[in-house]
Amino acid sequence: MAIASRRVSIRSFALAALAVCAVGAGARAQETAASIYEAAKKEGKLVVWSSRDVAVNEYVGKLFKARYPGIELELTKFLPAPAIERLASERKAGLPGADIVDPNISFMPLLLDRDLALAYDWRGVFGVDPDDILFDGRAVVVGHYDQPLSYNSALVKPDEIKSWDVLFDPKWSGRVLVESFAYSFGMLASYWGEERTFSFLDKVLANHPVVTNSPTNTAEALAGGQGAIAVGAYASRIQIYKEQGAPVDWARVGPIPAQRVVNVAIKGGPHPNAAKLWTAFWTTPEAQKAFYDVQRYGKIVGPTLSPRGEEVNRLGLQVVLESTDVANGIKWLDRASRTVTGRK
Repeated sequence: MAIASRRVSIRSFALAALAVCAVGAGARAQETAASIYEAAKKEGKLVVWSSRDVAVNEYVGKLFKARYPGIELELTKFLPAPAIERLASERKAGLPGADIVDPNISFMPLLLDRDLALAYDWRGVFGVDPDDILFDGRAVVVGHYDQPLSYNSALVKPDEIKSWDVLFDPKWSGRVLVESFAYSFGMLASYWGEERTFSFLDKVLANHPVVTNSPTNTAEALAGGQGAIAVGAYASRIQIYKEQGAPVDWARVGPIPAQRVVNVAIKGGPHPNAAKLWTAFWTTPEAQKAFYDVQRYGKIVGPTLSPRGEEVNRLGLQVVLESTDVANGIKWLDRASRTVTGRK
């Protein structure tokens, strides 16, 4: 039965891939970036429901409107899960909803199961790097939310952190901060394997870490000296605190787990051409520079690197990107979080 099911899945995947190729071929034959812009000007508007910081969307929005005059932006702060549920509800009610949502890829099943994500030939029309095109053209990577090990530089010397094994070094017993959602360990399971990851996590927990309740809280606690070494803080927040004078930095050791954040153009959205322009624009060096300038985010692998990505590349550090095997990713994340917090 399992073999038959697997054959059906492979056949379905192949048919879906052929369908996307056909869509892509049609897009290349009929559409160009210029023709899409002309159509978007007639639409006149773009509706974005975004989980990103308002400041970065406004900054990128100004650049977008300078590149594409005649398109007004309606930007609304909206967390991914509620945004997707509202999209589904408005679709059923025949309401227009939004043109764009921008989750990390763990939310993609919610979009795919409801057939809300537009499949498009981003490479053929806009030249988007193929490594940034996921789920058969239904999502485009616009940034990485990386979580390297980080440390309080008033308490730890950089050369004291040579690998992730520092987390269970008795020297740091009771002085390691571990973020309760355990995003880092959920991602590492795709690289290390499930058995090694959870054996490693058991050793970390035996070293009596302090459990924090969010990536931001982890960075704040580290800056305040409540811990010496942390796992689960976003490098962007660590970088901002460092620039503000806090004694924190990220450790130059790998692997570095990183969530993949995507733009998703909504299938049947009210302004489809404007949505295509916005999705592709976020992959440009101009938009990527703005993302880093405002929030210290960007890409740490690929052709358009943030300054931190350039350093990661120069040092040859291994990066572990959030897996597109979302079902297993969610399973590993749930297990890691339950392990860290003691939930059953």
